[in-house]
Amino acid sequence: MRLRKRYVFGASVLAGAGLLLLKNKDKREADPLKEYLTHLDQDLSPDADKDPDEVGLTKLDSIYRAEWQANGYPRSQKELEDLEK
Repeated sequence: MRLRKRYVFGASVLAGAGLLLLKNKDKREADPLKEYLTHLDQDLSPDADKDPDEVGLTKLDSIYRAEWQANGYPRSQKELEDLEK
C-alpha cells in the first residue's frame, strides 16, 4: 500500500510539472535580437534607388555587403580567381 501511494504521488508530481511546463511555454519572451534581424531581413535596402548593386537587397543584406566591401572581401568567384593569380 505504501509503495502504491509513492507511485501515485510521483505520478501526480510529474503530471503537475508537465502541465506547468506546457502553460509557461507560451509565456517565454522572444529573443529581441532575432526579432530585430528578422525585421531587417524583410525591409528593402534604403540605398536601392542610389546604387544599382543594392537593387533587390534587404537592409540586412545591405549591411553585410557594406561590411564585406569595407573589409575587402571579393564579391564573386571570378574576383576570387583573379586574387589567387
